[in-house]
Amino acid sequence: MQKHIVDYAYKSKVLKEHSDLVRWTSQASRLNYCLGNAEENGDFTLVDKLVKKGFPFVTDLQRYVSENNLENEFKECYRINKASYERVKRLKTRVETMLQSGPCLFLTLTFNDFSLENTTSKERRVAVSRYLKQYNCKYVANIDFGKENHREHYHAIIQCDSVDYSKWTYGAINGEKIRNKDISTDTLKLSKYVSKLTNHAIKETTKRSALIYSR
Repeated sequence: MQKHIVDYAYKSKVLKEHSDLVRWTSQASRLNYCLGNAEENGDFTLVDKLVKKGFPFVTDLQRYVSENNLENEFKECYRINKASYERVKRLKTRVETMLQSGPCLFLTLTFNDFSLENTTSKERRVAVSRYLKQYNCKYVANIDFGKENHREHYHAIIQCDSVDYSKWTYGAINGEKIRNKDISTDTLKLSKYVSKLTNHAIKETTKRSALIYSR
C-alpha cells in the first residue's frame, strides 16, 4: 500500500478554514463508536447524551459534506483526526510508563521579550530540549501559543520530582507535580492535551511540529 504523503500546507489550511468540520468529523466518529457499543449492550445513555450535545451522526455529516462539495476537505479532516488518535495512543503509553516509573512534573517554559526578539524558533526549541536533557530522565514536550496574545511557550512532562528553575535563562518556568492517584485518567487527560498542542502548532506554522522526546 502506498503511503500517504502529508501536505502540511493543505493540512494547515483545513485546520484554519474548516475547524468546525474537523470537530464534527471527530464527534461523528465518537458517536458512531458509542452507537455500536450501545447496540450491543442495549444502553443508549451515552449516545443520547452526545446527541444532546450536538454530536452529528455519520449520515448527517456525509450529507452536509456532499451538499457543500467538501469531499476533499472531509478526507483531510479524517486524516487529521486519525493522526490525532494515533498520537494520543502513543502518548498515553509513554506518559503512563513515566508515571508508573516515578514522580513527574508538568512544566510550562516561557520566553521573555529579549529571547523572543533575539532567537529563532529553532533556537528556542533547541534550548528547551537542552534544558530537559540535562536531567537525564524521560520527557516529552511541545510548543504552544497563547490563546489571546499568541505568545510562544512550551509545555513538558518530565519524569523527575524537581528541576532547577534558575537554569532556565530564557524566561520563566512554572511547574507542578502530576497527581497520579488514577493513572489511566491522568494520562488520558495529559496525552490529549499534548496532542491538542501538536495540532495547534501545525495550524500556526503550517509545518510539521514534532514532539520533543527523550531518547
